[in-house]
Amino acid sequence: MSRPARSLLFAALAWVGVAWVGVGCATYSDRMQAATTAVESGAYADGLTALNKALRVDSEQELPERWRSNDPLTVLERGIVLQSLGRYAESSHDLQAAEQEIELLDMRVGAVGALGKYLYSDAAGKYKAPPSERLALNAINLLNYLARGDLEGAAVEARRFQTQREYLSNNGVDAPGPASLGAYLAGVVFEKLGEGDRALRYYEEAMAGAGPLESLREPVNRLAKSHPYRGPRIEALLAQGAPTGAPAGSAAGAGSKTSSKKPAMGEILVVTAVGRVPRKVPERMPIGAAVGIAGTILTDDLSVLQHSVFKVLVIPALQPVGSGLSSVAVAVDGEAAPLELVTNLGASVAQEFEGNKPRIIAAGISRLVARAAVAEGARIAGSQAGGDSGNLIGALLGLATEAALVAADRPDTRSWTMLPGRVLAMRMPVRAGAHTVEIGFGEAGALPRQFQVNVAPGGLATVVVTEPR
Repeated sequence: MSRPARSLLFAALAWVGVAWVGVGCATYSDRMQAATTAVESGAYADGLTALNKALRVDSEQELPERWRSNDPLTVLERGIVLQSLGRYAESSHDLQAAEQEIELLDMRVGAVGALGKYLYSDAAGKYKAPPSERLALNAINLLNYLARGDLEGAAVEARRFQTQREYLSNNGVDAPGPASLGAYLAGVVFEKLGEGDRALRYYEEAMAGAGPLESLREPVNRLAKSHPYRGPRIEALLAQGAPTGAPAGSAAGAGSKTSSKKPAMGEILVVTAVGRVPRKVPERMPIGAAVGIAGTILTDDLSVLQHSVFKVLVIPALQPVGSGLSSVAVAVDGEAAPLELVTNLGASVAQEFEGNKPRIIAAGISRLVARAAVAEGARIAGSQAGGDSGNLIGALLGLATEAALVAADRPDTRSWTMLPGRVLAMRMPVRAGAHTVEIGFGEAGALPRQFQVNVAPGGLATVVVTEPR
């Protein structure tokens, strides 16, 4: 074998070794492991410390001086942890800061090429959020304003939610899970601000995604007496009639005499956000199965793959995240108050991902074809330059080139891992004054929480409990 041929051979072998070392680089999920482990155990303060370290800051009051590619997503994670600690103003600050840095991921069929450049490199520029995550950002931030009793701030955030929702709708994108949550909360906000018709429209939209909501029966029946808006779901709820039963904190009892004067009333809203949405992980898929799923979206010439050694496509996939908080119970002044599911964000994220899976796989195959074409060029060049050993050197150069490209082209596993999986709510009319709200999570869950709230006449007291584990 000639000296130039030997040099080519050694270079090819070295490239193969370097490439396979690169395959083991840490993913976003790996880098978040310390924070995730802490949050899963309920050690939210430790999770906060880990996230601050990842952001290269000394405290949660700070934001990165220069935003790196993962920083907006990490700030979103920190916003959820701050909400879990009841630090609602700081949580809102983080969510709003991240919102300015995050772009919307374009999942349209015509964008497959650009999609591949983004989805298949774990260091791929600033984080781009899929529609469900992007719309959930405003819905989750609404909780921060409601928890602080800031209805005017909540109204501004509700309008931001509506703007984003309309943008998605105008582009043919549906995100029903976060849309239901945001509409439910926006309805509460505008109801309390005296915009009854607007509130009814939001309640109609909330039930369009969530189905009939018992917690809306009382406010819908009350608002319908003086506001004309009707939608099919509002009509169906009105047909059931107003709920019965004395409000919490009332003194009415069997056989007792009550004053003819109606007591001043208010309302308590309890929202619990528990569990976490599925996270993204790398998944290996045989190229034949991948081509079958991608179907007509795929337009590449696959003949170049005949020389490829890598017959397996590695794609981003969703992995469910278990939760120990299977049951949540609420009591107001010792009286059980049933929660109901407003939205299952975990199911929405999974449904959205499955709907886009053919595009995701097509983008991966397009990248695979591009890698194979470059490797084929290297194989031919090596064969021509290698003399008597040209076939061997060409094959090794092709393998080395493809391996190096594969190592640098990992699927992007970034996602909003702390986003709560389920959001439940309870609304209860109560007499104005002081009340005790207790929230329990079952024997195997988190420690029970107790809140003392004071409800003003005609006012609203909101209790928000976020447990992303």
